[in-house]
Amino acid sequence: MRLTWSTRVLALVVCAVSCFASPFTLTAQEPGESTIRSRWEYLKGGKISAEARYRFEAFDRDGAPFTAPAYAPTLKIALGYETQSFHGFSAFAQGVAILVTGPADYSIPTSPSQNRPDRPTILDPKSLELGQGYLRWTGGPQNKRLELSVGRQEIMLNDGRFITLSAWRQNHQAFDAVRLKAELPWHISFSYAFLNRAYRVMGHDATDGKPPMHSHLLDLAWREADKVNISLYGVLLGFRAPTDFNLATQTFGLRATGPYQFNRSWGAVYTAEFANQRNFGDNPNRVNANYYLGEVGPAWRDFSVLAGYALLRGRSATDKLSTPLAHPFNGWTDLFANNPSLGNSHGLEARYLTANGPLRLLGGIHSTLTYYDYHSDSNRIHYGSELDMALAYKVRRISNRWEMGWRFGRYWADHLFTNAVRTSVYTSFSL
Repeated sequence: MRLTWSTRVLALVVCAVSCFASPFTLTAQEPGESTIRSRWEYLKGGKISAEARYRFEAFDRDGAPFTAPAYAPTLKIALGYETQSFHGFSAFAQGVAILVTGPADYSIPTSPSQNRPDRPTILDPKSLELGQGYLRWTGGPQNKRLELSVGRQEIMLNDGRFITLSAWRQNHQAFDAVRLKAELPWHISFSYAFLNRAYRVMGHDATDGKPPMHSHLLDLAWREADKVNISLYGVLLGFRAPTDFNLATQTFGLRATGPYQFNRSWGAVYTAEFANQRNFGDNPNRVNANYYLGEVGPAWRDFSVLAGYALLRGRSATDKLSTPLAHPFNGWTDLFANNPSLGNSHGLEARYLTANGPLRLLGGIHSTLTYYDYHSDSNRIHYGSELDMALAYKVRRISNRWEMGWRFGRYWADHLFTNAVRTSVYTSFSL
């Protein structure tokens, strides 16, 4: 039987747990009582992690082909175990189950068993799978720490615009990858990852759920606490399936972000980012598209207000910025999951205002309010606008690990899409 790359890694994780639990002495004898006890003590020294999150999400879109709203009541249960370190080596494995709890009616277009063309898309598949499973080695002298991890793991670059784990979705995105991270002197860090396969949020059963890759991710970062974080990064996406060749791109960018603290109470939140993306590998299309991001605003204690501008350049249906391994930005309706095109208009310009912070009069409920206005980049037209709101409350009287929340997005269409409303309520508990 032919084993997949991830299956081999899982076998290595299981083997590592067994090996680490013994004193690495090979013997033909049955393990004695002292050996069994030492293995049990080793396993007890590991760390168990668990998460349960229930969410009811509804999505309503006007016009054809949608004949009714979509609704998805789902429960995510994740259970993980990490061994304690032995000479710098440790292993981690996590299983994830996503259950549909009760009547549901929503679409995952690329999943044959959950495709409902007459319903809006909610990417929360029912599934049972390995979420993460990797071996890790950590070592090196102080201020020069090295970390090497091999296996299926969640990876996120900066704010997740190009590579993300998609934390909001029930099924997180993960990668079969080899990743090296180095903490260097003078507040400098470096990371490199080779991505062999992606496991996307729509689930393994989807036709595009686990694309094979030959991709590289690089990041060189410098930080000064309470002032600035600077990242020089490269994302080289190569795909092995011909159907994905058009997604192969190389992106190099520079990002600077705060916050900058003036004193204990006051500061400024800001972000400035530029990236250029070009075709890469077997991509048959010519791509040369820029990405711009600017955000700035005041911050007082835990409350901040900022104005933002994002531009995803686009000259044609094939010559435009693409982010196939990122969760949707620019609005919680998820309508702009991809850089749009409409007729001769391409690309996306998003202007927005955001306010977020705790509402002390309501027991510290954390709130977020954002308004977006969308235009095309080339052959300028007005796509539409969106209002997003969210509330999150930690039930501290019982446990800081228990959270309840609500999220809402309302899109007003002009030239692109149709009017849409998306909302969800959730509760989660994690260990």
